[in-house]
Amino acid sequence: MTAVYLLLAGVAGVLGGSSLKLAINWLEIDNYHIRGNNYILEIMCGILFLWAFSKLPITEAILFSSVAAMLIAIGLVDLHTMQIPLLFILGGILLALAGFLLGLITWTAVLWGIFIGAVIPGMIMGITWLITKRQGMGYGDIQLGIVLGAWLGPMRMALTLFGAAVLSLFIWIFVSIHKGFDRDRALPFAPFLAAAGIGIYIGSVYYPSFFHLFITQ
Repeated sequence: MTAVYLLLAGVAGVLGGSSLKLAINWLEIDNYHIRGNNYILEIMCGILFLWAFSKLPITEAILFSSVAAMLIAIGLVDLHTMQIPLLFILGGILLALAGFLLGLITWTAVLWGIFIGAVIPGMIMGITWLITKRQGMGYGDIQLGIVLGAWLGPMRMALTLFGAAVLSLFIWIFVSIHKGFDRDRALPFAPFLAAAGIGIYIGSVYYPSFFHLFITQ
């Protein structure tokens, strides 16, 4: 692994993050903009690209870094607006399709992953609404579940949902301690899904013996 190769990967990540920032500012969801001197998206994408191209085969690295960058952008927008850009969802679906065409994802993993990531949460959301008349998840979260499920496969998607739920619970408790308990307080779920999905994927690379049952070949 040459230093030039890693440097190019880092630069590609920064440029990718910058492009996503331009797209976010162009969409102007709820007038949300990322300031020009805010480089959090470029830094996070640069780090993920560096990791991917140093640890993964090149085709897998391209897919992971592209999907991860899209997830970070989605999480960032949802954090500030409680909305998920449809444009980014469509981009994620196209990336998952590319992974399937490249042979990195099998069709069975895609279908079962979508079932775990979107169909089951959608059913739970419907049942919850019928009982409580409250919507526990947004339709954007279900759409994001399609992208994550197709990319991660069924078992890693299940772990992602569990990890996102635990993370959101801890954050809700932390916020409630500082701002007062409010049972109606809503938190955006996409940032937790994005963080959990990226974390589970990276964990499966470092601990393949533990994750071998979770990765559908």
